Amino acid sequence: MKKAMFVGLVSALILSGVALATQVEDEKKGSSMQGMMQEMMKGENGKGGMMGMMRTMGEMGTMMDQCASMMESMHSRSDETKESQRK
Repeated sequence: MKKAMFVGLVSALILSGVALATQVEDEKKGSSMQGMMQEMMKGENGKGGMMGMMRTMGEMGTMMDQCASMMESMHSRSDETKESQRK
């Protein structure tokens, strides 16, 4: 009986520790996101301001387009390879 209570108590402590660690990490992520938003809104005095963010977003869009075209290319090549292997 004592072993069961001990195991239950240890399990509860471990679970509460994990929950606390998760909560702290979520709070850190939220505060860093809030800090980023404040930096963007500062304008030219910040790390590039709103224009810097827009430029970064455009670059990210270009990179995503390039990745998508590479994936399509790889997919079509693998289809061609499969067809040639069947013959």
